[in-house]
Amino acid sequence: MKFEEMAKMPLTSLPTSFYKMANLTEILGGPDIYIKRDDVMDLAHGGNKTRKLEYVFADALSKGADCVITMGGIQSNHVRQTISGAARLGLESHAILNIPVPEMKDALSMSGNYLMDVIMDGKIHIVDGSDDDCIAKMQSVKDDLIATGKTPYMVPMGASDGIGSLGYMACARELMIQWENAEVTPSHIFVGTGSCGTHGGLLAGLKYFGNKTTKVIGVSVSQIEERKVADVKDILKQINDVIELPDGLINDDDIIVKDSYYGKAYAYPTEEANEAVKLLAKTKGILLDPVYTGKCMAGMIDMIKKGDLDDARDIVFLHTGGAPALHPYAEYFL
Repeated sequence: MKFEEMAKMPLTSLPTSFYKMANLTEILGGPDIYIKRDDVMDLAHGGNKTRKLEYVFADALSKGADCVITMGGIQSNHVRQTISGAARLGLESHAILNIPVPEMKDALSMSGNYLMDVIMDGKIHIVDGSDDDCIAKMQSVKDDLIATGKTPYMVPMGASDGIGSLGYMACARELMIQWENAEVTPSHIFVGTGSCGTHGGLLAGLKYFGNKTTKVIGVSVSQIEERKVADVKDILKQINDVIELPDGLINDDDIIVKDSYYGKAYAYPTEEANEAVKLLAKTKGILLDPVYTGKCMAGMIDMIKKGDLDDARDIVFLHTGGAPALHPYAEYFL
């Protein structure tokens, strides 16, 4: 099947905005810096998962689903958007959540995304364990729902599979139109790399729609480079299983991940990320988060300052959302 033939359930107004960050450009004294505002979407405070969910929910409805099951950390932006989309479409939602920073359990369980999940009537299942434990719990919940006559649909973590990642192929095409209209030719676009669907979909989309020059720089938010590169490759394989990408479209050298900025582990804040959050807030009035976009911005700033980007021009920062997660991390900013 071709990309253009894939079913999509509109869940937000597109395109999202794209513009130059003149203040940040002046502060860093390097190439012009632009931002793509995928934090501004219609599903409960927005974020990048909305694009993925447009394809995921279309697939779920085509299969007769009346409920969805997904997983993530207790402050997952993905889970918040999935529950919001399910509520909008009249579907029951179940979320399997673990606590990635045990010493912050009380703060993480009282505000931000988790609070929104509860208000939107997501059925919450807390797991004291790893992602593998969450996957096992997803299957258990699925079996229980089927036993009661329900038709559940499993949404993977981050909606990062071959179907969900199509959302960022679509975003790549949207960006290319905006770049043409703005008369810019970005050398690099930065994205936080977590479950890798955004990274893989964006890379596939740029290549698929004819952009051969813009490099996608993934700033890992949780694991070493080798692990993330392998995960991006797996996403590209899953995309290929859905729409059959042209042979040789993407080479190993096209998959770029930087792993120097995620700190201790996933969801643990870093001083550099927190400083990046404050910098963008005071210079542009834009809110990042300490888990994803703050770390990505910190990586981008560091690489620009060090001159690590070859032939840098018109650098793009993909803002994937996450501001609701600021609330549980308030002690780092007050």
